[in-house]
Amino acid sequence: MSQPEGRMKPFESMTHAGQLRCLSRLAVKALTAYDIPVSNLTALQHEDNTTFRVDLATGERYVLRIHRPALRTVESVRSEMMWLAALRRETDLVVPEPLPTRDGNLLTVTSVAEIPEPRICVLFRWIPGRFLDARLTPSHLERVGAFMASVELHGAQFRPPMGFVRGRLDNLTDKARRTAARGAGQALVRQQIDNPADEMAAIRLVTEICSPEAGACVATLIRKIRDVQQIVGQKPETFGLIHGDLHQGNYFFHQGQVRAIDFDDCGYGYYLYDIAVTLSEVNWRESTPALQKSFLAGYRSVRVLSSEHERHLDTFIALRDLQLIIRKIEMRNHPAFRDGWASSVKEMLQDVKKFVERQKT
Repeated sequence: MSQPEGRMKPFESMTHAGQLRCLSRLAVKALTAYDIPVSNLTALQHEDNTTFRVDLATGERYVLRIHRPALRTVESVRSEMMWLAALRRETDLVVPEPLPTRDGNLLTVTSVAEIPEPRICVLFRWIPGRFLDARLTPSHLERVGAFMASVELHGAQFRPPMGFVRGRLDNLTDKARRTAARGAGQALVRQQIDNPADEMAAIRLVTEICSPEAGACVATLIRKIRDVQQIVGQKPETFGLIHGDLHQGNYFFHQGQVRAIDFDDCGYGYYLYDIAVTLSEVNWRESTPALQKSFLAGYRSVRVLSSEHERHLDTFIALRDLQLIIRKIEMRNHPAFRDGWASSVKEMLQDVKKFVERQKT
């Protein structure tokens, strides 16, 4: 049945290009809150969040990030900006610089008729550099390891101001992440490991969308992950404020210097998880052993990582893989995932099965 003339298709049902057209109109409106004369907008990414490059006639360049609704709150996004500001003020690490609106706020909330809910938007100054991806060498990963450890050191010393809200990073489902984004208090953030409702929701989702066998495999994996988390413990040397998403799409290089972007997932987690995110993304290469060795050498040049804890890295990589599986299933109707989610999830579940079987030997 065709769409009635004059009635707009629901945003969630639009194509990738259709959603971007609506979001570009929202971006133009959001930028009116800032004191910059916009010359051109270029879409960069449209997945969880949507980002646009903002070019000015002067040659200056910025990035506007539009948040997916409900996953973040104004308080949690503002808290990300607080940590970024502190990192820029107190270290020489190159991380995003948030720009204030005309009113002095580090975010703005904007809406347009084509999109059913208001969106939180933030503007950052552009950071020059080049992504290397397949051209990454052990030398590059050594510098990334040292960078990550330096961010973690700052996170450990950072004294969150009143109103600072960032959740745990070991949640599995979208609902649990949304709950964490609203902040349950620092004591709970630091103490909770088991989250039965989140775990059961993840198992049920995989069982219903994939297969009962896959659901049973995921249940076994979750139990292994929680057991290892209990062993590692939530001590100052193992758990703290981290970037949480430092894969090679979020770090790049300029004149040999590591630079990092996208602190949107920053929060409280295991330092092993922080490491696992980076190493899981280079786990398929022939040079993986050399890359991992160099990364850990760089990391250890800044902060301690015991060999006892290092042996649990594979379990935290499995946690990251499981989170990506759940995310792809939950986002399967998003234009960025509609075509490829099923084959990707099937392949990743095979890796989970292999990991679970290795634990039995």
